[in-house]
Amino acid sequence: MSTSPAIRRALAAAVAAVSVPAVLLVAPGAFASADVLLSQGKSVTTSSTEGSGFEASKAVDGNTTTRWSSAEGVDPQWIRVDLGASATVSRINLKWEAAYGKAYKIQTSADGSSWTDVYSTTSGDGGTDDLAVSGSGRYIRLYGTARGTAYGYSLYEFQVYGSSGGSTPSPTPTSTPTPTPTVSPTSQPGGVISQGKPATASSTEGSGFEAGKAVDGSTTTRWSSAEGVDPQWIRVDLGSSATISRVKLSWEAAYGKAYKIQTSADGSSWTDVYSTTSGDGGTDDLTVSGSGRYVRLYGTARGTAYGYSLYEFQVYGAGGSTPSPSPTPTTTPTSGVDLNDPAKKEIAMQIVSSAENSSLNWKAQYKYIEDIGDGRGYTAGIIGFCSGTGDMLDMVELYTQRVPGNVLAKYLPALRSVNGTDSHAGLGSAFEADWARADSDPAFRKAQDDERDRVYFNPAVSRAKSDGVRTLGQFMYYDAIVMHGDGGDPESFSSIRANALKKAKPPAQGGNETTWLNAFLDARRTAMLAEEAHSDTSRVDTAQRVFLNNGNFNLNTPLDWAVYGEPYHIS
Repeated sequence: MSTSPAIRRALAAAVAAVSVPAVLLVAPGAFASADVLLSQGKSVTTSSTEGSGFEASKAVDGNTTTRWSSAEGVDPQWIRVDLGASATVSRINLKWEAAYGKAYKIQTSADGSSWTDVYSTTSGDGGTDDLAVSGSGRYIRLYGTARGTAYGYSLYEFQVYGSSGGSTPSPTPTSTPTPTPTVSPTSQPGGVISQGKPATASSTEGSGFEAGKAVDGSTTTRWSSAEGVDPQWIRVDLGSSATISRVKLSWEAAYGKAYKIQTSADGSSWTDVYSTTSGDGGTDDLTVSGSGRYVRLYGTARGTAYGYSLYEFQVYGAGGSTPSPSPTPTTTPTSGVDLNDPAKKEIAMQIVSSAENSSLNWKAQYKYIEDIGDGRGYTAGIIGFCSGTGDMLDMVELYTQRVPGNVLAKYLPALRSVNGTDSHAGLGSAFEADWARADSDPAFRKAQDDERDRVYFNPAVSRAKSDGVRTLGQFMYYDAIVMHGDGGDPESFSSIRANALKKAKPPAQGGNETTWLNAFLDARRTAMLAEEAHSDTSRVDTAQRVFLNNGNFNLNTPLDWAVYGEPYHIS
C-alpha cells in the first residue's frame, strides 16, 4: 500500500441504568398457571429487519428455529406486538439469538404512542430472559438501546404472558387520527388543494410508506421517512401557483418536534411560512399565509428515535391545478441508479483501491496484512481492517460465527486484548500467515464484504441519499468514512459534514449540489491535512474534485483520475 488507510470506529455511548421497581428476573416456569401466552400470532412491527426471512412476525410465530433480526450496527432498535385489546401483562420471555440486547426496556402502551417502562436493564447477557413484570396495555414493546455484540438485535421468540385481554387486532391502531372529510379543490374557497397531487420526499422507510400516501385522502396509509436521520422533508406539487391559508398535519407516532412549512415557486428557493421547535405530534392544524406551486414540510428534529411519519399532509387554499410532468427537482438525485447498483459499487471499490492499495484490483486485497506504522496495529483486507480499532475484531468474530473452526478463530482472545492499542501480542507472524491462508475460504471474503457494507458502505450511502446527492456524492461520503471513520473526533466524517454545513447546504435542504459537494471536499481536505498520515490530498484534488468539475454526478465511465501522481482509467 502506498498510503495508510486510517479507519476509526466510534465507541458506543455509555447507557445509563434505569431502575424499575418490582421487577424480577426469575427462572422459567416459576409463574402461576393463570398466565396465558397472549402474543403468539398477533400483529407485530419493528424498527428494522436484517433482510428477507428475518421479519418481525418470526418472533411471535411459536417457532424457535425462526427469528427476527434488526439491521446491524444501529441503536436504538425495537419490536412491538399489538395484542388487539388492553391486557394485564405479568411476564415477558425473550429467547435471544447470539445477537442480544445488553441494554433494553420492556414498555407498555394503550395507544402505541405513549410508553410506560415496566422493565429495564443495562446488563443483559443473552440466552433466555424470563421476566416478571406488572403493567397493562394493548401494545408491548422491547426497546433496545445498546447491543451486546457488533451486530443487531435478534430474537427467536418475544413472548408476552398475562390475562384479561388480547384479541385479533383490527388492521389499524386505535391511535389512527379521525378521518378528515374529502374536500374537492374547487368546491369552496380554502379547500384541500393537495389531495392526489404529486408528492416527493427526502427518503422513505420502505415499500408501502411512499410520499404519495400522505396526500391520498386516507388516514390508514402513511408516509414514513428513513429512521434516525435529520433533516427529512416531504413536498407536494400543486401544479401551479396557489394561495396557501392552512396546512394540516396528521402525525403517526413518529412526529416532528422541530419543523418548518415552506413554499416555493420553483421547487428550489424556499420561503418559511411556519416554524416550530416544540411540536408534540397528534394533529397540527396550522394557519399560514403564503403562495407557491410547491409546499414542503421540512423537519429538522424528530420527536422520537425513529423518523417522520404522516397519515396526511393537507394543504388548503385557492388555486393549483393538475401538474404537468416536470423535471426532477434539483433537491433530489436525478439518476435512477445509485451507488448500490453493482456496476457503480464496483467502480467505487476500484477508486478507493487506487488510493488505498495503488491498484484497481481491490479483490486481491482480501489476503493483505501488514503494520503500516500508523499506531493502529495491523491493517488488513479490502478496507483496511485494523487490529487496534475494533473492526478487525468484529470481522473475525463474524467469520467465526459462520465458520467456527476457521484458522483465525484461535486469535480472538489476542484480538480482544490488543484492541485499542498497536500491540501485536498473541498475533505476530503466525497470525499474518493464517490471515493470508484464510483467503482461500469464500466465507472469509464474504465476512469482509459484509463488514465493509455494514460499517462503511451502507451508512455512507444512506446518509448521502438523505442529503439528496447523487452517485458521485454517495461515493465521496463513502471514501470519507473509509479513511476517517464516523466517530466524534474533529477529523471524523460527521465533523467533516458539520464543517461543510457552515459553508453550504445539501440539496435536501434546498442547496445546490455542486456547491455542497465542493464545500464537503474542502472540509474533507482540511481534515486530511490535520493528520500527517493523510497529508497527501490527491484522492480529493486529482480524483473526486476532477469528477465534480466535469459534472459527472452519476459517476459514469469512462473515468480518468490520478492519486499520488499515478494515473488511473476505467473504461
